Amino acid sequence: MVMRCAVVLLLLLPKAGWAEEILDPRDYEVKHPTVTPDMKVPLESLYRSEGDWRRTGSRQFQARAVASAEALRAKFLQAENESTEGRWPRDAKYLKKVQPGLKYDAPDGTQPDSFMWGEYVKYRERRLGELLEGLPVRGPLKYFAYVRMRASYAQGLAFERKMVALLMEDAARPRAERRWLKDFDQPRIETHVGLAKADLRFADVLVIEEGPSAGPRPRVETFTFKSRDLSRMKLTELTAQLAADAHDALMYNGETLRIRHPGMEMEAQVQRASLIYERSDQKPVAPAVWKEAAELVMGRLTGAELSLQ
Repeated sequence: MVMRCAVVLLLLLPKAGWAEEILDPRDYEVKHPTVTPDMKVPLESLYRSEGDWRRTGSRQFQARAVASAEALRAKFLQAENESTEGRWPRDAKYLKKVQPGLKYDAPDGTQPDSFMWGEYVKYRERRLGELLEGLPVRGPLKYFAYVRMRASYAQGLAFERKMVALLMEDAARPRAERRWLKDFDQPRIETHVGLAKADLRFADVLVIEEGPSAGPRPRVETFTFKSRDLSRMKLTELTAQLAADAHDALMYNGETLRIRHPGMEMEAQVQRASLIYERSDQKPVAPAVWKEAAELVMGRLTGAELSLQ
């Protein structure tokens, strides 16, 4: 069976003035388009999945909520680990020496009692503890680097919620009128689904066939949502990024794998692993550059399917 990885660039435009309503210039050294309302929400609250919290009931509800929280924590740790922003040295002795002053040594323009500074202090305390335990973690991000990473993470969650809502709407349409789920008779949409291959990863969305045609091996597709700034990338860099993302989508969310999700434990063959990229008018990517990069990736990565939406 030929595996396909669909990469879609979706244009979603933010409402005018939305950033100004939530931006406190004393707290955030971040450009307006990267800040979302989630920046004013405690980190633990971001680990709740709207898709799962809409469900009713009981034990299964609780299990799904726990699974979603685990998935979103893993996504945050991945975002922190992959950040290329400035970091403090991975030196536990040095960090321990300067740690007590953190609560009072907020950068110029940042209030020591601000929401984000308090979160950053807790992050530094956790990272110091991990380093003292000898865990294989990187040195902590510097403050404004952490804020930018946190803003990007929150923006990604906001985009994910929008896409889940669009997929739900798509599933409710007649099959012939659908945009993404035309290959399903009765699609069932699940969020933050554990997928086990070499290790355990989480798909943002997994769609499985629930109609009469499902049979013992129902159709399965996965969706991963990316909120990256592609506008500054030249052709070579963009091609490398798309190729890496497509490779990871097939490696972790495609081919044959084990679904590990409350109420859904089974082996499955993923027919399509899709990547959907967010694009705003503040961060446009040149269509010609995108087209050439996509064609290069499709030519190099067997079974990859890239498209610009």
